[in-house]
Amino acid sequence: MIMRLRKPAVLAFAAAMTVPAMASASDDISALLDGGFAYNDTHTGADQHADQYSMRGSALFSFDNPGLGLQLDGANDWYADPTNGTSHLWSGGADAFWRDGKGTIGLSASYFRVDQPAFPFFRIARAIESYGFFGEYYASSDLTVQIKGGGTTGATGAASLYGGGGLTYYDSPDLAFHTEMNFNAYTSGRDWTSIDSNVEYLPFGSFPLSLYAGYDWTNFSAAGYASTFFAGVKLRFGADRTLVGYHRSGPVEWTGNATPGANLKF
Repeated sequence: MIMRLRKPAVLAFAAAMTVPAMASASDDISALLDGGFAYNDTHTGADQHADQYSMRGSALFSFDNPGLGLQLDGANDWYADPTNGTSHLWSGGADAFWRDGKGTIGLSASYFRVDQPAFPFFRIARAIESYGFFGEYYASSDLTVQIKGGGTTGATGAASLYGGGGLTYYDSPDLAFHTEMNFNAYTSGRDWTSIDSNVEYLPFGSFPLSLYAGYDWTNFSAAGYASTFFAGVKLRFGADRTLVGYHRSGPVEWTGNATPGANLKF
């Protein structure tokens, strides 16, 4: 009788050990989908209004925490200008970073292209490459400090540089207030300075859908400014159940890619 039970017992023990191993492996993969809308009011001589519809996604594989993370990013933005028609702003990128309980530090690279003119930002179809570094410091359970910097090549000029800094404050684990400032110096164009503030809320911890809304003000040196209101939803896939947990363990949203302002991301 003992010999007959031994094989099933061994199989049951092996199965019991496999379940947590499979769960641990699934915890290494997380993802983010972001769908948004922006209304852009640009003042560069004649006033111009446009709508922007965005779909962005990121997939992250984490080797460990603390440990290395590798991430892929992609996006398509429909820029609808009543005067000039619709432009598609495509982008794709990759990030490699180290993350632990104190923060995240890493490198980013991306490719950005406009399929046709998107006035007033791109008067011809253009391609831009972005290379940069980024860092997040988890100063406390309710505060994250962020920095980034790098350069772009392509239509913006070979020596174009950018940098930025931000703060995220968590009023609760599921309510975040974020503000950032970015500066972009383009050798073949004007300098851009932007200030962006937004709020994000995760209503139900059992369902990983968050809502966000914000405002971006961008100044084009000696040319005018753009005023942008935006809102959207984010759907996350991962092991956490709080907004601050998703931000600090899931796909990185503060990457080293250029963020010139007016809801544009390279």
